Amino acid sequence: MLLAAPFFASCGTVHDWRELQTAPMTFGECYDGLLYVATHAGFAVDASASDRGMGTLQSRWRQRQLGLGRPGRYRLIAEVMIDEGTAQKGWPVRYVIMQEKVKDLRKSMEPQEGDWSKDGQDRERETLFGEMLVRRVGPKPDAKGGEKAGPRGAADPAKLP
Repeated sequence: MLLAAPFFASCGTVHDWRELQTAPMTFGECYDGLLYVATHAGFAVDASASDRGMGTLQSRWRQRQLGLGRPGRYRLIAEVMIDEGTAQKGWPVRYVIMQEKVKDLRKSMEPQEGDWSKDGQDRERETLFGEMLVRRVGPKPDAKGGEKAGPRGAADPAKLP
């Protein structure tokens, strides 16, 4: 068993999640907002991999051309962190957009599932998706122009020098 231990680490996928805190709302409103943004951003929800009750959402792979006739694909994976949020405080939401490409140009015309290899994350799409998500479920500015709450790590604009 110890001889096989180094191979188990390569089986997992490491994600560098983007996170945000929603405005106070019910879990249903939060998940519906996430679903709305995902579908309007062009992602088709994979019902077999998504679970509303657990707060998980995963899209189907979406195809694109990377250049030089090389096919690529990407998909959204998002989670509402149910254990860490409440309707009064809002819900932490984390998301990532994974991408894959076909490295072997001989197989680029009709790639099989085994021909795809990981190509990291699509940071540009993650940024655009995050901006749309903040507009939909994020905290709304109060009457003074400041925000009630914001994405993790964001500074309160009223407290800046």
